Amino acid sequence: MQPRTMVEQAAEAIVAGAARGIFLPEDRLVEAEIARDLGISRVPVREALRLLESQGIVVSTPYKGMRLMQVTNGGVAALMRVRLSLETLAVREALARPGGPRRFDALRGAADTFAEASHATDPAQPVMAEQEFHAALCRASGNAPLLALWQSLARQLAVVWGLALQLQSAESQAEDHYALVEALESGDEAGALAILVGHIEQFVALDLEALVAERRRQPAG
Repeated sequence: MQPRTMVEQAAEAIVAGAARGIFLPEDRLVEAEIARDLGISRVPVREALRLLESQGIVVSTPYKGMRLMQVTNGGVAALMRVRLSLETLAVREALARPGGPRRFDALRGAADTFAEASHATDPAQPVMAEQEFHAALCRASGNAPLLALWQSLARQLAVVWGLALQLQSAESQAEDHYALVEALESGDEAGALAILVGHIEQFVALDLEALVAERRRQPAG
């Protein structure tokens, strides 16, 4: 295994831990404990935390160490506005590309994966499947800088999705995915954008600050 691969795996494990609620926003991330739990040395974990810090998922505070990003309702609203701008452009550019409905085969496959993951007992599975669905949408645009910008936000979004899916039905998310794919396959730009706006703006209506506060009040274990 190459060191970079191990770093990426450690980073994914930390994000998955957030998606599962093992780490809550602003929780301290202890390098030694994470390394022990993953069964690896501290070096790749340290590098993974630095990588996540560069992506905005982890915050380093003097004398307090590394902590998971803060999640506020205002911060989520700002994140969703940026995400909506990127994915709106992805829809428009995907539809402007040549080819028929087969252009969206990968996106439909990602929708199927999410639908299966929505029934999983591991809460990280639908979060990672949601991430892949929207990455596939950006990939369908054929716009590499757009995809790179979206991917720079993807792990922050995963932390938010991990919380949001405690308040939402994963089945309803799956329905949104299929409706979006069908609109794209039929070339209905206005319909696709309306579905996308509704799908993304629902996160702004959630009180994730209250959810985190409630989770902190729950007894450990």
